[in-house]
Amino acid sequence: MALPFTEQQRGDIRRRLYESACRHAVSVGLAKTSLDALTADAGISKSSFYKFFESKERLFLEVAHGFEQDILAAAARTLQESAGRSDKERAAAFVYAAFERVHQLGVARFMREDIPLLRSLVSEDDASAHCLSSAQGIFDALRSAHIRFTAPDETVLSVIQIMYLSIMHMGELGERFFPALHTLVDSACARLVA
Repeated sequence: MALPFTEQQRGDIRRRLYESACRHAVSVGLAKTSLDALTADAGISKSSFYKFFESKERLFLEVAHGFEQDILAAAARTLQESAGRSDKERAAAFVYAAFERVHQLGVARFMREDIPLLRSLVSEDDASAHCLSSAQGIFDALRSAHIRFTAPDETVLSVIQIMYLSIMHMGELGERFFPALHTLVDSACARLVA
C-alpha cells in the first residue's frame, strides 16, 4: 500500500506539475501535452495526477491565469515607474509593457491557440473567474489606476482587444512588430485617454 504524500511532497509535486505545464504551454501547447509527459516531469504516476488537479484542463487554466498575472504585474510596475507623467503616457507605457511581457514569456502562440481551446473545455464561470481575457485584464488595470478615457468603455476595450489580438501574430511581422505596436498604442492612447 502506497503511503500518502506529505504536505511538503504535495506542494513540491503540485509545483513541478505547474512548471511542467508552463513549459509545455509555451513549447507545444495544451492539445499536444500528454498527461504522461506532465506526470513524468513531476515524478508521479498518471493516476496520482488527479490528487493534485481535477483535469489537465484545470492545470492549464492555472497556467493561463499565472501567465496573465505575470503580464499584468509587469505592466503594473511600469505604471508605478511612470508616476508623474501624463495619463496618456502612463496608459501607453502600461499597454506596451503588457505586450512586451507576452513576448518575453513566449506565450503568444499559447494565447492564440490554447486560450480559445481552454475556454471551450471549461465552464464559463471557470473561464471568467480565471480572467482568460488579457484585454479585459488590461482594461480593468487601467481603470484601477484611475486612467480616464474619452471614449465609451466598450470602445476602449475593443481597441485593447484588437491590439491584444495583434500580438498573437507577431511572428508574421518579425522585428517590425514592436515599432508598429508602439505606434498603435501611442495613437490609441492619444485619442482615447483624457
